Order: sequence, then C-alpha cells, then structure tokens
Amino acid sequence: MNTFKRLTIFVVALSMVACATPAVVLKSDPETARQASAFEVKADRAKVYFVSGKIVGNIFGMSHSYPSDLYVNSELVGSKNKEDVMVFELAPGIYNFSWNVRSTDPIDKKTEPRQFEKSLKAGEVVVLRGDWDPSGTALGLLGAMIAPPKTEIRQAERSEISNKSFVLPQSCNVKLCLK
Repeated sequence: MNTFKRLTIFVVALSMVACATPAVVLKSDPETARQASAFEVKADRAKVYFVSGKIVGNIFGMSHSYPSDLYVNSELVGSKNKEDVMVFELAPGIYNFSWNVRSTDPIDKKTEPRQFEKSLKAGEVVVLRGDWDPSGTALGLLGAMIAPPKTEIRQAERSEISNKSFVLPQSCNVKLCLK
C-alpha cells in the first residue's frame, strides 16, 4: 500500500474517532424487536428504519462510526449509535429526513446536514442510511471551513439492519411518531 493511501486511511480514521458523543438510547422491548426484524407494519402506517452508513467517496467502502441524531421535518426524534437501528412508525405523507453527528469536535460541529425528502405510503417499509461526506476535513479546520463535512440520507436495503440492536425514538413528538 502506498504512502498516500496509508495517510488517507489514517486521517479518515482519526477524524471518525475524534470526540464523538455516544447516544443514550432507548432499547426496544422484545415484541417490538420481533415485529421490527419481521418488517411488520400496520396497514395505515409506514415503518422507518434508520442505520449508520458509509463514508462518501471512500474507495474502501468504509462505514462511519458516528453516533447520530435523527431529524424528521427538522424535529429531533432521537439518537442512535453505530450498532443500532432506530425504528418507528409515521402516518403516510411527505417527510424531510436529516441527521447530524453527535460530537464535540470543532470540525464535526461544522457538519452540514442535507435534507432527504421521502413520500411514505400506508403499509410501506423504508430503510434509510445515514452517510457521511468528509469533504475538506482531511485538511483540518481550514479545510472544513472551505468545504465542511456533510451528512446525507439515502434509501437502503433491508439487509443493512442485520446484526443491529433495535432502538426507539427518545424525543419524537406524539403527533409525528405513532405509537
């Protein structure tokens, strides 16, 4: 492996472990976990799964390890860690999803979340993945000010929830998240 690749891996790995703030999560009960793993959804609702994703532009296909704060329509619904998948139900409709890193690192605080709009239908199951785009972070704080890191959400495959712990939203407004 050449020196440039080693340096790139080192910088990306260092930036990922900087000062991430782990999330305090609300673990699902066994029945909710069973329903989530079976992708069961009520006919009048949509079920949403949110998992951690990849580092955008990384040629090695590396995943990021940032704890995540998830927002729906700009409202914080909850937080999760890398090994978790957040699962919740929403009424059918159009929603804007975004996420941001949980960190005290000054570079991470410059992260700009990108909105992902999704129209949810009754009975639909949607898996969303939170990807992280480091942009100019390899150049330190100056690079982050020129090209700040970004978070983005993409639709993912159901297989991406395997080997994860199910967690529930901690702060989702009852008008938004259905019980």
